[in-house]
Amino acid sequence: MLNNIRSMGEAVECIRNARDRQMFQSAVASLREYMKGLGIGPQELLGLERIAYYPQNVYSDKETKENMETAKYRVISYIEDILRDDGKDGQLLEILNNFYLFLENLTERKPHKSGGIQQEQLDALKIKNEYDVQHLLYACIKLFYPMARAEVNEDTGYGTVRTDIFLDSEHVIEIKCTRKNMKLKKLTEEIEADMVHYGAENIYFFLYDKEKIIENPMVFKKNYEEKIKGKKVHIIIHQPKIL
Repeated sequence: MLNNIRSMGEAVECIRNARDRQMFQSAVASLREYMKGLGIGPQELLGLERIAYYPQNVYSDKETKENMETAKYRVISYIEDILRDDGKDGQLLEILNNFYLFLENLTERKPHKSGGIQQEQLDALKIKNEYDVQHLLYACIKLFYPMARAEVNEDTGYGTVRTDIFLDSEHVIEIKCTRKNMKLKKLTEEIEADMVHYGAENIYFFLYDKEKIIENPMVFKKNYEEKIKGKKVHIIIHQPKIL
């Protein structure tokens, strides 16, 4: 009978407390079902099966037990890696989703009258294209990810793509800024091409919809976040009021 695992933390406890082969197999099976429910793809599930496998020695219970303990350690490490990635995703998504707070406080909050920054200077700050978005967003990202780099070329094996903001080999940010006369079809074509070409597992599309061509952001987001298997695609949409 499967354990009723409701979190990765519970999975760690079930794996750690497994005293025999049956308990361990049950815990792994329950973890697999829980991961399926989270939408984790078949490749990751196959990876779980591989690291959970261990050989049995019919002549030595001691060696079989040691092999199982080693497999338990591998599975727990695998879970902890997932938790670390989720934590990184959560922090990055919070930064990207709250980008408007940075813009509001930079441009709309009146500067101190004794300061050198004047209101007319802030009023002159306008976002015209994706290079402007990249410049401002990169400044925010560097606070939390000092190793981040802008405009990094990546050799995909069949061509070179340029990452707008590169965090590491598995996390990249692609920036889009809509412009006058840009059609929604053009935007979706660019996104779909980038989803395939980037080698990173986690792709964050930061869409600064300046011209508000995305009529239903929630539907658009849901559609593309479920578009491709084997990668985690995140869609962040900002439709500014002023800039």
